[in-house]
Amino acid sequence: MRPTWLNTAFQNGRGLSLAYVLLSCFLLIVIWTITFTRIHNEKALAVESSVADSKNVAAIISSNLEEVLSKALLYSRIGQSVLDGDAHASSYLSPLFLGDSAYLRVAIFDANARLVYSSARQKDEPEFAQLINAAYVSSLMYSQRQGGMIISPPLKKDGYTWRVPLLIPIKNKKDELQGFFTAILDLGYFLRTYKDVSISSGSRIEILNATGFQLAELSGSTLSGGSNFAGEEYALFLVDNKTDGEIHAVRPGEREQQIGVSRKLERYPLAVIVSRDPDYVLGKLTEPHREYRYQAVIISVIVLLFCYALVHIAHRRKRLYEKLLYSEREKSGLIDQLEMEKSRAYQLASHDYLTGIPNRMLFHEIAATELSRARRSRKLYALFFLDLDKFKVINDTLGHAVGDALLQNVAKRLRSVLREYDLVARLGGDEFVVLVSEIAAEERIAEIARTLLTAISEPYPDLEGHEVQTTPSIGIALYPRDGQSVDELLTSADAAMYTAKKAGSGTYRFYDASLNASAARGLELLARFRQAIKADEFRLHYQPKVALQNFEIVGLEALIRWEHPEHGLIFPNDFIPLAEDHDLIIPLGHWIIKEVCRQLAEWRKRGITPVPVAINVSVKQLQDELLLETILSALKKYKLPPFLLEIEVTESCFIGDIDSAKSVLEKLRDEGLRISLDDYGTGYSSLSHIKTLPVYALKIDRSFIRDIRNDNSDAMIVASTVSLARNLGLKVIAEGVESKEQLMHLKVIGCDEVQGFYLQRPVSAEQIETILQKGKFDPL
Repeated sequence: MRPTWLNTAFQNGRGLSLAYVLLSCFLLIVIWTITFTRIHNEKALAVESSVADSKNVAAIISSNLEEVLSKALLYSRIGQSVLDGDAHASSYLSPLFLGDSAYLRVAIFDANARLVYSSARQKDEPEFAQLINAAYVSSLMYSQRQGGMIISPPLKKDGYTWRVPLLIPIKNKKDELQGFFTAILDLGYFLRTYKDVSISSGSRIEILNATGFQLAELSGSTLSGGSNFAGEEYALFLVDNKTDGEIHAVRPGEREQQIGVSRKLERYPLAVIVSRDPDYVLGKLTEPHREYRYQAVIISVIVLLFCYALVHIAHRRKRLYEKLLYSEREKSGLIDQLEMEKSRAYQLASHDYLTGIPNRMLFHEIAATELSRARRSRKLYALFFLDLDKFKVINDTLGHAVGDALLQNVAKRLRSVLREYDLVARLGGDEFVVLVSEIAAEERIAEIARTLLTAISEPYPDLEGHEVQTTPSIGIALYPRDGQSVDELLTSADAAMYTAKKAGSGTYRFYDASLNASAARGLELLARFRQAIKADEFRLHYQPKVALQNFEIVGLEALIRWEHPEHGLIFPNDFIPLAEDHDLIIPLGHWIIKEVCRQLAEWRKRGITPVPVAINVSVKQLQDELLLETILSALKKYKLPPFLLEIEVTESCFIGDIDSAKSVLEKLRDEGLRISLDDYGTGYSSLSHIKTLPVYALKIDRSFIRDIRNDNSDAMIVASTVSLARNLGLKVIAEGVESKEQLMHLKVIGCDEVQGFYLQRPVSAEQIETILQKGKFDPL
């Protein structure tokens, strides 16, 4: 048995050396991977532990703060007794505050904002009066239930930002406003009790009100406050439904994100943030991690020295191998000669001697392998059985030499019009078979049959001095519908071929008769296509695009339909592929552009405010030199601004010549048209690539929206796309929205616009007018 190349490599020593080097590299990768993984895991564990500690601290502070604020409710009930005329009730307020340092002073006002009681014994309380006046003009005060609390930022600019005023409306049993309880809450005194905690753990403790205003901050032993985080990402947790959680945002004014947690008080409009500096949390790990790296370096040096010793031993084997090499070459030469003879014999036995293509034996062998692979494929496999019409007449009248030349030329033409990996064979006589694999649709099979008919039916101008013309009859069998083995498919295709012969020369037939009707319809539509454009048989339907912020209609998408005089309304899937394959998409695209502009002008003339209309442009249309001229002339003819016409392209436009497609789109953009990327996620582009293209919006394909509520993967893909697209400054449009749940989910994650059957199916221009006049939807 011949030694393999691997055995040879090990015998001459080079393979061993390479193996030792690769093994050493593998060990080094393992050593450093373990080292860095350990370092990473310890850092992650430290951060996780810090978050857990911070959550505990935040929970304790929140609980104590709620206890302090609960006292204010108790005091407000005593204040209600004062307003009810209890002369002795006010005497209970001052003693209550003797041991309660969290409140600096309190005051009671009646419903007309007149001071009734002041713990500071003052005749007026202007700071509290200002708070009450602000509450009167605020809708907050009227929505407060009995015992509700309003906590305001400090009204006095005296530097003590942590001394905040609070107000509790006092209402009687009829829910009528009876007065106000007011107090100054010293959050600085409250936070100072946690100074040791802040210093020992390196924590920063903040207290925010419901609007995101920082009332107090304790960092170590330093007390401060007064920052306003309203509307900042740092304070977005205030508007969600969670009580506590981690903060994943950089605090305004800082460069690095802290390790922080937030906790909202359940009954009061305050929130607590506890955060730590990452350098403080991870600083204790610096020395151990340095030790890990030092150990990894020592082990790596040992591995390299051991590898060097093994390589030296391997080179000694090389000298032994060289002594055997000469005799091995002689033996190899003899074996090569035998292999050549074997290959030559196999070639003669497996290929047709006349045409050079596979014969019946080789066809069976290769076709069986292809069909075994077809069982794992979702695409179609088709077997074409070809027989030359009147070949016997040509052979008998012009001679066998002309017949042989005809068969050779037929084989060449078959090979020239098929793909390189399609299987062509001659079974004998004038019978050929073709096995075509991985076909996307049944319509494509009919196109292949017509291509074979056209290629073989062309005249053969010089066959041994004669001009010959012949046509084939083709029978077609599909796997697995018409057979699951090579013999079954051959039998079905042979039967279909005889059916084709009975129908006349130069025809093809499917073994399944229903497919013949489908192919015939495709030919019928193709023959009428140009006439249909001239006869104005095509129609445009419109589907609205709706902004999720206010559910207003912000645009339309134009969708083509064919109003066939015999078949009725035909949808794009039935005729757009025909237009693409036979270069009819360009005149159809010109018609769509002109019709959209005409319709926009008609709406404007009738007093309907037009919105931008999007049209789909294919890769072949982008290659049309007249595209830009057609668009500009249509806009000029109907006196329309360019922004009313939008262009939608798919990712397939950028697979081939991306520079050319990009250039055309940039020219359209420079003229004022907006470009959007349709069916995003089904092609090959990435967001990092899309940022270089002149698009303003991404349309997420309906396949990701369909199961967005049930499939976590789709939900994560859509959410990530929305987030990343926003960072690139792009709008996000979701198509295929078919339920209220999908609509609400997209609104929550920040999608800009949607379209789909849930809001409106595509309808004619006349039907969409009512919707345009209304201007918005009520999806709820």
